Amino acid sequence: MRFLLTLLFLAASGWIVAPAQDVQHSRAIDSPKPADALKDLRKLADEAHEKGDIEEEIAIRRCFSRKAWARYELNPKSPDRFDRWEIVFLNELPLGLLLEGTHRWPEAESVFRHNESELAHERLAGNDIKSENELHLAQVLTLEGNGPVANKICSHWKNRVRHIAAGQDTDHWHGEPRTPLYDTPEVETAAWDLACGSPEQGLKLLLEQIQAHPHMLISFTVLSDYYLAEGDFLAARKAENDGTAAITGR
Repeated sequence: MRFLLTLLFLAASGWIVAPAQDVQHSRAIDSPKPADALKDLRKLADEAHEKGDIEEEIAIRRCFSRKAWARYELNPKSPDRFDRWEIVFLNELPLGLLLEGTHRWPEAESVFRHNESELAHERLAGNDIKSENELHLAQVLTLEGNGPVANKICSHWKNRVRHIAAGQDTDHWHGEPRTPLYDTPEVETAAWDLACGSPEQGLKLLLEQIQAHPHMLISFTVLSDYYLAEGDFLAARKAENDGTAAITGR
């Protein structure tokens, strides 16, 4: 019922339209305070996530995706735009994982490939988000039976992932205070193993990192994302909650 009410709200607000109307209606994104409308959609997605309503969250994130990209294309140089990195990080990656976890593999592939295209033009996007997206793409391609392309992606990142975390805790070398640890080469290797190598080895590495660095959030995030992609939404929520507790003490 809540899912249907949300859909009715989105339709009444003009966010859900028939496919034939999409091009014409996308101009409505330029109405007053479009950024506020996108923030409202993101809030609805977060609320659906908190409720654990997977189908509702997917529907809202699809809507956000269509409207955010339409707005971006209308005015890509606007200073208050949702830039490509933000759209990918806050909406597209979670959407792709949910689609993968619900076995909508072609749709998930489309999301990850579009992310790949957009991130290639985003100067702020580093190898961390690019590798995350492409490893998820490789996992979907494997599920779809496209092993050769998946293997090519995995091969590209195999010897690169460990360098993503390298040097992130080196401020103290220059007399600066030691910064909180937020990533390790082992976590990045575990993410590669989960997508490309041995999931068992990847899970083992993550659990070792959680034990070694119990207040480092990324281990829990990678674990939660893995379970989302597997469709084990209860395990994903537990990993997410454990990560929150680890960094807040609650």
